[in-house]
Amino acid sequence: MTTEMTTDLAVYRNDHNDRNHRDNRNDRSYRSDGVHGRLVHDLGRRIVSGEFAPGDLLPTETALVSELGSGRSAVREAVKVLTAKGLVRTRTKTGTVVLPETTWNLLDPDVLAWRYQTGPTARQLDDLAGLRIALEPEAARLAARNRSKSATAPITAAYQRMAGTVADPDVFIGHDLAFHRAIVDAGGNLLMAQLSDLLHTALAAARQVHTRNVRRNKRTLAAHEAVLDAITSHDAEAAATLMRKLVTGARRDIHRERQQRAR
Repeated sequence: MTTEMTTDLAVYRNDHNDRNHRDNRNDRSYRSDGVHGRLVHDLGRRIVSGEFAPGDLLPTETALVSELGSGRSAVREAVKVLTAKGLVRTRTKTGTVVLPETTWNLLDPDVLAWRYQTGPTARQLDDLAGLRIALEPEAARLAARNRSKSATAPITAAYQRMAGTVADPDVFIGHDLAFHRAIVDAGGNLLMAQLSDLLHTALAAARQVHTRNVRRNKRTLAAHEAVLDAITSHDAEAAATLMRKLVTGARRDIHRERQQRAR
């Protein structure tokens, strides 16, 4: 690492608390404490995992009260929340029916979490990879155009933490996520940053599929460093090209490892 990168780390530390505050503000997940919150997450996971398939009726209110040990008001409120997320619809005299995935609010943070934490399908992972390929190269291009050290220092910090924890997959995953989110933040596009925040949970789940491979993690460090160097050198086109190569390679790795598990 260069002296400039070491200086960037000092700038990063001064900005770190503000970024943590922003992350807390952007946590839009439905609260899971209390009977009502637990019902929302329990039923949501069961729907998204396929336990309740599209077209199925949810158990009756009486049955859910008995099964989950909750009151009727909590069940009713949970169903209202799931309805707002596009997962179910209540029909008079019929009951609450599970809706197809095409009606779900796929960018709802809870739906994202349930979708990618309950054994995502190959198509779901490919959807996520395609969105990354569309989003992240442009984010890297914008970050490279930003000459503020306070904006790019978190990218350097996240990379150095990746390098220092590459043999510990659980810790490495968090720093890998931080690296990519810091690049989006440095680009300064607020819509892109909010979309990145919403995708955070999905990306974390997707990384559990392939980022636990220590050998692969070591191999990709050089690619991450190349993106970092292009950004800190303010070479926008190189940053975009190298990021596209990085995220495309990640998609190939997911496909390869899923195929190996299927054998």
